[in-house]
Amino acid sequence: MQWFQIIDRWTVARRWTGVGAILALSLAFCALFPREGSALLSPLFILFIPLALCALYLGIGSAVFLALCYAGVSFLNHLSGVLPLGVLLPFLLGVALNTLYWYRWIQGKDLKEFQFQKTLEEMDLAMVDLKLAHERVRVARQANRDKILRYSALNDLARSLAMTFKTREVVGLLIETISKTFMVPDGVYTLLLFDSSVGKALHAVRYSVGTGMEVRLNRERLDPQEVFNAWVVAQAKTLFIHDAANDFRFQNMAEGKDIRGLVAAPLVAGNEVLGLFRMESSQPGAFRQEDARLLSNFCDLGTVALEFVALYRQTIELAITDGLTGLYVQRYYKERVRDEVFRALEHKLPLCLMMIDVDNFKSYNDRYGHLVGDRVLKAVSQVLRETVRTVDLVARYGGEEFSVLLPKTPWSGAQSVAERIRQKVAEQEIPASQQSTHITVSIGVTELDPSIKDVEAFIDSADQALYQAKADGKNRVRFAGKGNQRG
Repeated sequence: MQWFQIIDRWTVARRWTGVGAILALSLAFCALFPREGSALLSPLFILFIPLALCALYLGIGSAVFLALCYAGVSFLNHLSGVLPLGVLLPFLLGVALNTLYWYRWIQGKDLKEFQFQKTLEEMDLAMVDLKLAHERVRVARQANRDKILRYSALNDLARSLAMTFKTREVVGLLIETISKTFMVPDGVYTLLLFDSSVGKALHAVRYSVGTGMEVRLNRERLDPQEVFNAWVVAQAKTLFIHDAANDFRFQNMAEGKDIRGLVAAPLVAGNEVLGLFRMESSQPGAFRQEDARLLSNFCDLGTVALEFVALYRQTIELAITDGLTGLYVQRYYKERVRDEVFRALEHKLPLCLMMIDVDNFKSYNDRYGHLVGDRVLKAVSQVLRETVRTVDLVARYGGEEFSVLLPKTPWSGAQSVAERIRQKVAEQEIPASQQSTHITVSIGVTELDPSIKDVEAFIDSADQALYQAKADGKNRVRFAGKGNQRG
């Protein structure tokens, strides 16, 4: 901008210098060619106006040319000595020359104005193109920023799920991350887990902008046969609906539903559909095709996390449960007994423990074979699970020996439970070699005494009562310590 200003100032200064030069030249002619009555002043001043304008608008070259013409005419006027003709001829000549030069100037000016106007229009078009390009860059930048944020959320979810070992926590992370990533007006987000090897119960989780997040496991059961859910399950692929009211696939089936925009993606593990995640809105066009692809990626992560949780749960169950009977193993059982003993002593709560042994199991196993022996152990474990409470602990203590821990249970309650177990086992029919056989169990029961602070001593007390039941003829219940005194 500074160079343009310098050039403009130089042009103006040069033009005004030309005007001053013409004025000085005119005055010089007046001094060189004086006449009586100052007759020469009239043509001088008549020509001065076009000369000055010529110098101002056309430049010094054109003004000098006019001045030379003026000088010649003035000289002829001086020689002629005829004042009227001398005045008229310079005036007419000045008018003619002035007209010629003004005509040329106007033509040049029109061309320059046209070129200048064209240049301005081109600049305007260039500015419009520049604004459009800037808007496209801004939109692309915003789109890239949104994409980076979304895939960052996907990355954060992957890292969070890698440290999650419970189905409920996986469900919560999925619904919270996806709902925050795809936040739309009137949006409702639902995650369904069907009965499968990963999710044994039907789970439903819903999140909406107005109500906040609601996690309901095993309480709210959304219909898997609902039209959109059924389509996703049947096709095992992502469903994208821009406007359900105008979608030919669901125009008749979706009547009466307050759903316009929808995206639903399945959670597929191999050939099994574990569930689906759906996002819906009452506004048409609330979601884009890109949202469907990204939701599918989220669901793939969720599928891997749910399979990992299921595998982790199976691993833990294998570590703490017996593979044949499904009961707790001795090591884990003793840890739980230790915890319950400390809790009972601290809060002064009753606690009883039973040791149970299958009578004559070795001879029975030798007679009918190990397969039938395994069937006996499964039958006894089934009786134990069906007889005790859910808060009670049942374990296969070793071989054909079982143990049951009864928290918050006094002598009378333990006696009743032990008798029910003994009777139910005796009533069981065990098919063996195309005949029905029966088995019996002996049970030893003990109650926690404040003087007992060792878990091994507590379990050994029940074990001693079991040996007493065996010695007294088997198929009976015996109580350790003061329990025997009562019996």
